[in-house]
This record gives sequence, C-alpha cells and structure tokens, in this order.
Amino acid sequence: MQFKNVFTTAALAGLALAADNNSTLTTATPSVASACTFSDFTATNSAQVAQVSACATAVGDITIQGTAFGGIDLTGVQAIYGNLTVQNATLAVTLNAPTLQIVSGTLELIANTILATVNFAQLTTVDTLHYNALPALEETGLTTGLTSANSVIIEDTGLTSLQGINVYKLATFNVNNNGDIESIDSGLESVTSLLSISYNAEKVDVVLDKLTSVNNLNLQQVNSFSAPNLTSINGSLSVASTSLDTIELTELKSIGNSLTISKNDDLDQLDFPVLSSVGGALQISDNPLLESFQGFPNLTQIGGSVNINGTFNNGTFPALTKVAGGFTLKTDGELSCSEFQQLNQNGDIKGDKYYCSGAGGASSSSSHKSGNSDSGSSTASGSSASGSSTSSSTKAGDASSNSGKLAAVVAGFAAVGAAIF
Repeated sequence: MQFKNVFTTAALAGLALAADNNSTLTTATPSVASACTFSDFTATNSAQVAQVSACATAVGDITIQGTAFGGIDLTGVQAIYGNLTVQNATLAVTLNAPTLQIVSGTLELIANTILATVNFAQLTTVDTLHYNALPALEETGLTTGLTSANSVIIEDTGLTSLQGINVYKLATFNVNNNGDIESIDSGLESVTSLLSISYNAEKVDVVLDKLTSVNNLNLQQVNSFSAPNLTSINGSLSVASTSLDTIELTELKSIGNSLTISKNDDLDQLDFPVLSSVGGALQISDNPLLESFQGFPNLTQIGGSVNINGTFNNGTFPALTKVAGGFTLKTDGELSCSEFQQLNQNGDIKGDKYYCSGAGGASSSSSHKSGNSDSGSSTASGSSASGSSTSSSTKAGDASSNSGKLAAVVAGFAAVGAAIF
C-alpha cells in the first residue's frame, strides 16, 4: 500500500510538471493492480462507482450512466489514465470528484439533464473537456482551474460564465449554444485549430486579451469582443450575426485564408489598421449600419475574390495592389466606383470578372486570363451608366486589318517561341 502511494505521488508529480508546461499529457500510462484496471468499464450503480473511487490511479475507459444515481461520488480517485464519461445519468443532481487531478483522455459530461453541481476542485489536466446538454449546470466546478488541455468544448449548458479555463494553448476552444453565458474571459494565448464562440447568450462579452494567434476564428451572436494582442489568423476569420458595433483588431497583420463580415445589425465601424494581407476571399455584406469600409489602410493583397455590398458612403483600399480573384461591389450609397475601376484598368484585379455599381453608375468587365499573365489572348467587355457601350479586343497584339502589321506580329511571336523552345 505504501509503495502504491509513493508510485501515485511520483506519477502525479510528473503530470504536474506537464501541467506547468501547459502542454498535452505525455506521461506514459502506469501499471496498476488489476482491481484498478478498467477495460471499457460501465458503472450503472453506486457500488460500481465505488470500485473506481477506491483507486488513487485508475487505468482504462470509464463510463457512468443510468437512472440509479441521485449523486455520483468519485472521492478518492486522483488520476484516470483513459476517458471518463458521465452520460444519461438523468436522475443525478451532483457529481463529486474533489480529489481528481488528471484525466489523460476525454472528460465528458453529456445529457445529464438535472445535474446542477459539479465538483472538480483539484482538476488541472485533461486532454479534452467536453460539456454537452447540461441545462441545469450553472458553474463549471473547476475550482483550481485547468492548466493543461488540448481541447475545450462547451455546448448546450446552463452555465452563466466560463471560469476555470486557464490553459494558454489549445487546439480547439468551442463554446456554443449556452443560452445563459454572459461573459467569457480567458487567458488563452494560442489556438491551433478552431476558436469558435457562437449562439450563446445574446449579450455575451468575450475577453481574450492575451490571445496572439489563432488558426480559424468564428464569432456569432456576441455583444463585444476584445483581442488587442491578436497578430495573426492562419486560417479564416468570420464575424456574423453579432451585436458588435465595432470590429477592432488593431494588431492583426495577416489572415491566411478568408475574411467574412456579414449580417451584423449594429456594426458601424471596422478598424484593421495594420492588416496587410488576406490570403483568401474578402466578403463584407448585409451590415445595414455600416456606411464605410475605410478601416483597411494597409491592406495590400487579397488572395481570393472580393464581394462587398451595402449602403456605403465611403470606402477605399489605399494600399491595395493585388486582388487574385474577381471583384464585385454593389452599393446604393454615395460611394463611387472610380477608384476600383482604376484598380481594374491597372491590372491589379487579376480575376476574370469585375463589377462595380455605385454613385455615378456601374462599370464591369469580364475576361479570360491565362494564369493571370500579361501575355496571351483575352477578351474584355465593359459598360457604364453614362451610356451603353461595349467593346472587345484581342490583347495579344491589337490585330488590325492591315495584313503587313499582322504578319509582323506573327513573326514576332514566332521569334519568341523559337527563343523559348
């Protein structure tokens, strides 16, 4: 027994070191007595739960479920090397695990419909924390707070705030459909896969003041969002159906994929002062109070298409030199198309289609561009509100009816071909 306690203490010390480093659990699974080795073990009554709590260290996947519980007591177990799932315990009101410090796999609480109190007083380390369908649960029960985890998913609960998530690096942080959460305040610094906050309480305030990098960021139905130190988004940024009046990311320098800002009824200001590149498409649409998109003074490159529509009186991309895809802008405000028409005429818009409709009329063109090259054959057609005119041209050499000039052009291309091949 003394040996067992010494072994458990050493194992927990190793895991505490992993937690201090805020990294995913890497300690090897220990050997334990056969009574504490569980293979897909399912507990459906309190006596079977007691078999788990009798082990300071339990190895294996453990599921607790059924209607035999008013309360679930796991006092005594300190570490579970495997998954711990409490699901469909529909009469359980409390879950008490005050000594549990580590779950090496997934800790899941799912569909426990009247579970109101959870006690994870010492829990610091999990691989994945997943709360789902817990309408009566108002607090996470994470008194000490998680310091090491890979993913945190909180969905469809009665939580009023999200406390005890003290991990600074996660692969996934997904908080959705929690109708009573009014604040999310986390010390997260990095999210390597997905950070998604969506369809929680209508007035939820999100504070991520230490966040510096994220792969994909999705915001839906949030009231405020603060990430003053966010410098890079490697994937996509989507802000849709929120109550935000301002989207302000003052340190964001690059977005690796697309940027979507749509259906934000209160939005009236954009502020991306140092953003220089969007790797994919840029879409700004259906934001009824947004009259200007002048918040991109240093945006130089857009790697996909541009699609902007709304009632805009102002809007410009003063540093923009390249749009890899097409360009569509539709506004019934005072904004004219002159600047964007000039971008198209300069060849800065590389996509096949350009269309702009604003104050003073509409302009459009379409062309077949081979690899966005300046050479080769393409056709273009344009129209404007000042008159209905169309034109077509062959850019390979402005061919004319003069056969001598045509022969000279053909000879020139032949010479180039000979030089290449």
